[in-house]
Formats: sequence, structure tokens, C-alpha cells
Amino acid sequence: MPFVESPGVYAWSAGITLNTYIMQHLWLENLMDIHLYQANVLPLTETPNAYFVRRDRFDRQRKVNVFAGDGTKVYTIERKSALNPVWMMYTFPQRREVATIRAGLFMRAVDWHNKAGLEHRAITNDSGLAGRYRSFYLSDGAKYSWTRGTKCLEKVINPNGGTEEMRSRIAKVKLLRQFKMDFEVLVDEAQIDREVVLATAFISMLTQWGYGDITETTGPTFVGGSKQLAGATPEAVSLAVAAPEPAKVVLVIEGGDADTEYTIEPVLRTATGSAPVTAVS
Repeated sequence: MPFVESPGVYAWSAGITLNTYIMQHLWLENLMDIHLYQANVLPLTETPNAYFVRRDRFDRQRKVNVFAGDGTKVYTIERKSALNPVWMMYTFPQRREVATIRAGLFMRAVDWHNKAGLEHRAITNDSGLAGRYRSFYLSDGAKYSWTRGTKCLEKVINPNGGTEEMRSRIAKVKLLRQFKMDFEVLVDEAQIDREVVLATAFISMLTQWGYGDITETTGPTFVGGSKQLAGATPEAVSLAVAAPEPAKVVLVIEGGDADTEYTIEPVLRTATGSAPVTAVS
């Protein structure tokens, strides 16, 4: 019953948002990932690729945009009406179909259109001694689970194996603005297809996480070697990256037995401001 599922998702998401908001203000957020045994957890790589998932400002109920770390729009996720629980994921600007995403109250699944051997994948509730997750399987036979509190995608080896269970974190999601659909998605693309991460994370955004997290950051996570600008919107980041690199100024100060060389490197200005000019000797 699609006409029931979509309103049900709205109500469910509102409940999760309120629950998260209250638990974080009572410092009880650790209870969201409570488990009875500690598996071995491998951390996410220090150099993931970043994506940003945000509602379209002109069609908030029917369209969601996905930006790459440099501000370029790479995907759109769309549905025909606000009462439809079925979304379509397209590449941008080519508009090639990537997946059909069903994010309903009773059924959650992804049907792929561009991946051989990976057609229909159901997203299931997974509760046990290891905690509560939203899980799915890929063609490699491994189990993949999205956590509730930390919002990490973990590849699970030897599930329910107690201390022998191995959970490798291959993606992580962070809410950037409280009470808004504005998420950062970090992906280890050496370990998993980014489209798999984005499609399954989108379901969790609507039905698992809500928007109640306390957001103490002012921008995206710093990724080593990245040109992302803290606090900038994807549009501002795109403009900054497209601008020419400023020239470096080298000063040589003569004195005594040795000369001292200083390199002054200007910082690009963005719509959100700029950092002061720095000098490195």
C-alpha cells in the first residue's frame, strides 16, 4: 500500500529524529549502538572520497541531489510524488538509470539497473547480540550493515562469531545540519562501489537515522589531500576549485652567514569567507 508507506515513513522519521534529539541531550547516544559483545572493528581509511546528499531547494519533497567532494553534482534521486515510496537514482547530467530505491515503512530494497549480477537487494532489520543494524548482501557473499548511532557501513566477516567477528568500516555518514536532510557520506571506494553506498545510505537516512543529531561541525570532514573547503556549500566549493590557483610569493631575507627563505601562500576566498595568508619558513 504505497499511499500508506510514504506517510508512515514521514511519521517514523519524525519519531526517530525526536528520539535521537532527546537521547543526545541526555548524553545517552551510546545506547543507540548497544551490543553484548565487542567485535573486532577496523577503522575507515584516512583518505575516503566525500559526497553530499541534500534535498533540492526547488523541489524538496520529490528530488534529492548528490554532490561530489569538489561540489560537482553527480547524481539525482527522484520520485513522482510526495506520496510515492519508490525513488529513482540517476547519473547527472547524463540521466542514466542507476537504481530503483524503495524506502517504505514495510519494504526497503534496491534494484540495480547497471550492475551485472547485482539486481535486487533487500535491506533488512538486523538485531542480535552484536547490536541493531540495517543489513544487506552483495555478490561477494559478505554481509554489509549500517549502524544506528555511528552511521558506519561495516563489512562483516564471521557474523555472530563473538570476539571472532570482524567488522571493517568502509563508509561513514554524518549529518551536517540538524533537522535537515543534509548529509556527508565518506566512502572507501577501494572496498565498495560508491553507488551501493549512496543508495543504501539513502534508505537509512529516511528510515533509520532521522535528522536529530547535534551538529557541532561547521562543514565537511577534512580529508587529507582534498580540496574541500570547511564550511562551504557544494556550490561554493565548486566555484573555489574552478578558480585559478593563486601565485606563491617567495621572500629571501639576507642576513649573516645564511639566507632565510619564506614562502607566502594566499588562500582562496569563498562565499563563506577566507583564512588569513600564511607564511611558512
